[in-house]
Amino acid sequence: MSLSAPTLNSSDGELLVERREAVLWLTLNRPERRNALTDAVLLQMAHVVREAGTDPSLRAIVLTGAGEQAFCAGADLTPGDTPFQSDPARLTLPLADLARAVHGCHVPLVGRINGVCMAGGMGLFGLCDLAVAADHARFGLPEVRIGLFPMQVLTMLRDLIPPRRLNEMCMTGRPIDAPTALSLGLLNRVVPAAELDAAVDMLLDDLLAASPIALRRGKYAMRAVQGMGFHQMVAFTESNIGAMIQTRDAREGLAAFNERRRPSWVGC
Repeated sequence: MSLSAPTLNSSDGELLVERREAVLWLTLNRPERRNALTDAVLLQMAHVVREAGTDPSLRAIVLTGAGEQAFCAGADLTPGDTPFQSDPARLTLPLADLARAVHGCHVPLVGRINGVCMAGGMGLFGLCDLAVAADHARFGLPEVRIGLFPMQVLTMLRDLIPPRRLNEMCMTGRPIDAPTALSLGLLNRVVPAAELDAAVDMLLDDLLAASPIALRRGKYAMRAVQGMGFHQMVAFTESNIGAMIQTRDAREGLAAFNERRRPSWVGC
C-alpha cells in the first residue's frame, strides 16, 4: 500500500501521519494530555509502522510529540482511556504489538524528543534507532510511584541503559535530564529547543545520503544478531556481507568512490 493512501496520511486526530518526501513523520497529537498514550493511538502506530516497512521508497521514520512540553508522558491514566485495563480475552497488548511492528520494520526510526519523556514514552524512545532531544527534555520511569513497574518498557531499554542506572530509574522513579541521558549514550545529540528541528534535519540528511538497501539490510542484521552466540553471529554476518556486495547499490557505491563522485542509489 502506498503511504499516500488516506489511511496512512492524516492531519487530524490523536496521531498525525505525514509523508515528507522520503520521510514519514508520526506525531503524537494530545498536547493537552502531554501526548499520553491510549490503546487506539498505539494500535494505529503499529499499523502505520507495518505499512511503512513495505514501502521501498521510504527512507526514515520520525517519531515526535505535538507542542513543546512533552514528547510522551506515558500511558493515559484517565479512567476509560488508560491501556491498563484487565481483559483476559486479550493475548497481546498494544505497546508490545507496536514493539513487534518496529522490530520487524527495517526503516531507520528517529526520535525527535521535544520535551518530557516518561514511562510508556520511554518505551517509544527505546524503540528509536537514533534520537535527538531538546535540552529541556527529561526522561524517567515513575511507575513505582503509582504502584506499577515498567514491565514492557524494560524490553526496549535493557540494552540501552547501563544496569545500575536502569535499576535506579525503575526502583526510585527518579528522572534524569537530557545532558545525563546524552552522557549515558541514550541520545545522539542534545540541542536548545530552537535548534531541535535543524538537528533532526541534519541527521535525516545523513540517513538520506546513505544507501537505502544498506540501511535496511544493516538494520535487519543488527536485529537478527541480538541474542546470538559468538559463532552464530560471525556465521550470520559473514554470509550477509557476501549477499550485500551483490546489490546494485554496493556496485554503485564502489564505482562512485573510485570515480570520486556522489553515488546515485537505486535501493536494491
